[in-house]
Amino acid sequence: MTDPGPTGPPVVRPRRWRVPSGFLLGVALGTAVGVVATVGWYAATGEQPLERGQLVILSGKDTSPGSQRDELVKLWNELHPESPARIRPAPVTTDQQHSEMAAVAQAQATEPGQDPDNDVDIYNLDVTFTAEFAAAGYLRPIDESRLGAGHLDAFVPQALDGCRYQGSLWALPFNTDAGLLFYRSDLLGAAGPGSAHPRFDWDAVIDRGRALAGPGRAGQPAMAGYVGQFGPYEGLTVNGMELVWSAGVDQLVDETQNRVVFERERWERRLRDIAAARPSGLLVGDAFAVPGDEGRSLRDFREGRALFMRNWPLNYRSLTAADAAPAAPVPFEVTLLPGPSALGGQNLAIAKHTRQPRAAQALVEFLTRKEAQRKLFALGGFAPTRADVYADPQLREQFPYLPLLADAVGQARIRPRVPHYFQFSRVFREGVRRALEGDGSLPENFEAQLNQALQGG
Repeated sequence: MTDPGPTGPPVVRPRRWRVPSGFLLGVALGTAVGVVATVGWYAATGEQPLERGQLVILSGKDTSPGSQRDELVKLWNELHPESPARIRPAPVTTDQQHSEMAAVAQAQATEPGQDPDNDVDIYNLDVTFTAEFAAAGYLRPIDESRLGAGHLDAFVPQALDGCRYQGSLWALPFNTDAGLLFYRSDLLGAAGPGSAHPRFDWDAVIDRGRALAGPGRAGQPAMAGYVGQFGPYEGLTVNGMELVWSAGVDQLVDETQNRVVFERERWERRLRDIAAARPSGLLVGDAFAVPGDEGRSLRDFREGRALFMRNWPLNYRSLTAADAAPAAPVPFEVTLLPGPSALGGQNLAIAKHTRQPRAAQALVEFLTRKEAQRKLFALGGFAPTRADVYADPQLREQFPYLPLLADAVGQARIRPRVPHYFQFSRVFREGVRRALEGDGSLPENFEAQLNQALQGG
């Protein structure tokens, strides 16, 4: 449908996807059936009964519509009243979550069982935490022999690989994520029904930004060519890695040697392009000042202050929801990023010192079954971790961007799985910030700094 504007070409309004009540009922019934199947499997195989007592999941706050993670835990509790679970909320931002989760894990490892009221049984870890927690001895490996038949085979390979470290499986993927490129379809053209999504490489993004970005005209807001996440937090690491990868770099770190694979010319190639385009309005002026700016990027795009936006797919729901504010956000479509996305998401890992290992693994398996993953996507917008959910014809009809999301996740790359990832990330993003604020050149001793960080220095 198009709405003719007062002047210029027709304005294409994004379709607002509403989930019919019959579909919601189907999701709920499917989840219940899956749970019963899980319970039946334990009975049929003669597994030991689950330990009694409450399970505690330490997890970032659930901000999905209707708190779908909480709803799944409630369903588990209805079926397992003797092994109920609760979510203990951690801070929202990745950096703050890391600090709290690491402190809790260290306390449990130092004095196991000393503070049972605050013990954690399951960590919902950001994908970048898993290797660190495994290397530190905070986790219990997944007992693959106790998983249902075919459970591991159903996962998207990249999502499952993010749960492995040094040849062992330390978690199961709860939700995954891959960045998408949102773009103004009224200014850049819309892909017609059934058309393939257009692709914009970095040259096209820069050229379109140079042509259309600048001071607002005729009462319109000033527009940047591109908004992403460039503030002083993990978002800059993600955006920086995506820039480096888009220039043809395949590997950032040799994980077997725990050393950086540094190719200065390739690493700097795209950074130089972006730095050179900044004066013509490619990025907002204070792009490097705001931490946690997924929300800011969304506001800038929604309010017409950006031509392109790099953001996570959950924001598609924010822009198309029936109660989105403002009521009529800018016309947009989504496509793949100019290069590979960094793989995002969270992994469910079992605390080494849990007193309920069988119950904890049963809960992790339940939360990662097809029916649970279907519910998390359909009602909460979380990117699924399982290939069978991406292939679901009902979901594909209801959410036409699902095949695109499957492609983005399938092409995404895992950030380095190393024990001292957070030190590496801080050094990496500081170097990227300096490059983008300058002429694109990384620090002279950048390779040495990164290798020192990989050793925990």
